[in-house]
Amino acid sequence: MSSKDNKKVKQTSNSVTEEESRRLDEERQRREEAIEKKNEERRELTERQKRQAEAGESAQKKLAKKKTNSLVYYYISFGVLGALMLYVIIMLFLNQTPPLNKTPTIDEKRIEEHNQNFPWRQGANKFFEGTTLADAKKLVTSSFASHSNLVRCQSDDTVVPPESFDYRHQWPNCILPVANQQKTCGSSYAFAISQATAERTCIASKAQKLTQLSAQELLSCDSGNQGCKGGYLNLGLDYLRGKGLVDEQCFPYQADSETVKCDRMCQNPTRHRIESYCLLFGEEDIKREIFKNGPVISTSQVYVDFLTYRGGVYQKGDEVARFSGLQAIKIVGWGVESGSEMEPNKGNKYWIVQNSWGDDWGNEGYAKISMGQELMFDQYAYAIKVRTDRVESAGTRQQQTTTNTKKAQPEEEVDRHPEYTDSSKSQENVEQTKLD
Repeated sequence: MSSKDNKKVKQTSNSVTEEESRRLDEERQRREEAIEKKNEERRELTERQKRQAEAGESAQKKLAKKKTNSLVYYYISFGVLGALMLYVIIMLFLNQTPPLNKTPTIDEKRIEEHNQNFPWRQGANKFFEGTTLADAKKLVTSSFASHSNLVRCQSDDTVVPPESFDYRHQWPNCILPVANQQKTCGSSYAFAISQATAERTCIASKAQKLTQLSAQELLSCDSGNQGCKGGYLNLGLDYLRGKGLVDEQCFPYQADSETVKCDRMCQNPTRHRIESYCLLFGEEDIKREIFKNGPVISTSQVYVDFLTYRGGVYQKGDEVARFSGLQAIKIVGWGVESGSEMEPNKGNKYWIVQNSWGDDWGNEGYAKISMGQELMFDQYAYAIKVRTDRVESAGTRQQQTTTNTKKAQPEEEVDRHPEYTDSSKSQENVEQTKLD
């Protein structure tokens, strides 16, 4: 081979080598780029995974914090609720109201606290001395009416009642002593009926004679009521209209209806009947009747603070407990507060009532009670129409009964008689006012 050919071969060989080298370099560069790309992708993936992990960790921390906060809130709420319940239990324990049979009627501390804050006065009295509220509850057992079919009084609108009136000043010769029903007998209804009848009879007869009638007869002989356990005023008045009452000497009060039976009264007694009775509505009708004819009778709600009333114008307390039963009373007058120490509410109107808890209770057995309290007695009352021309002895009544060919009724038998059952004949419309 010539030198020229060798030179060409050498040049060709060098040319191939350079070209191969470039190709190899390019391949190496591509490989490096691919590796770098993969590394970059790995770094991005790692970074993304790291961010995701951080986000997950942050979310977990937030969730854990939220759970922790919820638990803390729960524990705090539970703790507050528990503390509140514990406080309520402690306060209930410290301030629990004792049962009635453990609560004395006369509480000196309560009386002193009342007298420091209210114008009307409370004080101890002999009637409730040594008793509990459970004992007092047994005495407040009277009721106004056993049904609603009652005859309404015809009011005399020409009578104009004065601003104040007290029957003790108007008819001083016709006033009976304040009754004492005693601690063992719920007989206020019997005393209200018997005393009001006697006093109105005296007033109607121009104060010629005042005869005290037997409350014991209503307890022992009136089968329509429950004796010392209480009774309805209208049923007692029905008895008085049909049967009449003997006087106190014939059948003295003994505060017992269980063992003292009707046959304990005297023989051949003189009886006192009433003509009729009717229902009064509202302040004006009640005032007119009292002013014209004397005391009327009703029943009053009784709040615990009334048991120790001593003087002034009574106003029931806002948070004072009330008995479920009622107390029968006589309404004997009314007045207006003068603005004095015991009557500070000048111009305020009040009723004057007589109770049957003895003359050591209240103001010598009487009470002034502020009007408008809806205690019942200032809304409804009974007026008794008495007989002044007819007092019957047992012999006279027996003779009249024989003349009229009627069978004589024995003195001790006093079940409901047709003559005096008008106001109890409609049983379909019975409206009980006696409370449990």
